[in-house]
Amino acid sequence: MKKWHCSVAGLSLVLAGSLAAFAQTPAVPPPNILNIETINIKPYEDGPYDKVASQYPALSQQLKDPTHFVALEALTGSPRAIYLTGYDSYEALQKNEEWLLGDAATDAKFDALDAREAPYVSEVHNTIWHSRPDLSNNVAGADIPHSHYWEVIIFHMRSGHVGQFEEMTKLYRDASLKSGQNVPWATYQGLAGVTDAYLVLVPMTSLKDADTGLAHQKDFGAALGEEGGRRMSKLSEDSVASVEDNIWMVNPEWSYVEKSWIDADPQYWGSEPAAKPARKRAAGAAPAPKAPSAN
Repeated sequence: MKKWHCSVAGLSLVLAGSLAAFAQTPAVPPPNILNIETINIKPYEDGPYDKVASQYPALSQQLKDPTHFVALEALTGSPRAIYLTGYDSYEALQKNEEWLLGDAATDAKFDALDAREAPYVSEVHNTIWHSRPDLSNNVAGADIPHSHYWEVIIFHMRSGHVGQFEEMTKLYRDASLKSGQNVPWATYQGLAGVTDAYLVLVPMTSLKDADTGLAHQKDFGAALGEEGGRRMSKLSEDSVASVEDNIWMVNPEWSYVEKSWIDADPQYWGSEPAAKPARKRAAGAAPAPKAPSAN
């Protein structure tokens, strides 16, 4: 079972290395409400899944789907895809869910893709998260359209100990800033489909960011100090039940992003993306993510 102090090392790898990579691209503000659809892919069915998943964005574009989504495929853990969709409010989410209602022909097209995808999927799970700007850092500094990799961390807190996450986050953020690493990350708190959990999103333009970050671990440790380290470990032991920490790659072929993203990085998001394919989105799937939070 991983605790907070174990994840600090992992997060600091990318945070330290990411800073130089954020270019002068218009900021993509974190959505207030974030829907994450997780698709577990059956072992050795990645190839067939790819072929179906890459057809959802084309259909969305053809039908002028108003909701955009970013698809990520797992580089660590079991074969999975996640689709991120952002909304300003629950009301906006409702409007998206009702988009297909009353249009049987359009609905049937998505149903047909879902049926073709089903043999390659073992489980589909949706969660809804609420943005916590107070627990995030420098989100305006993130270059999301050029962030092709993400560290995604989920902290499952013990019941009644959610408040300790805030203290741990602030300890981490203070040490990060003290060590000169004002790197973007976004934090979300679980609302539905998940209990007593926090989500941290850390964008990376490439995995080289993690290599650079390795050299700054000692700087972070020195900034945290012995007392800070002991306090963080104590908080972790008392309040964190488990941590999921994984690296994900953005899949442009599975994503349906806004025009501003394509304009910012046309070679990557265009018709011939540089990266390998990504996963699907179920009818009504997912938009733009965010910058991350304290680990």
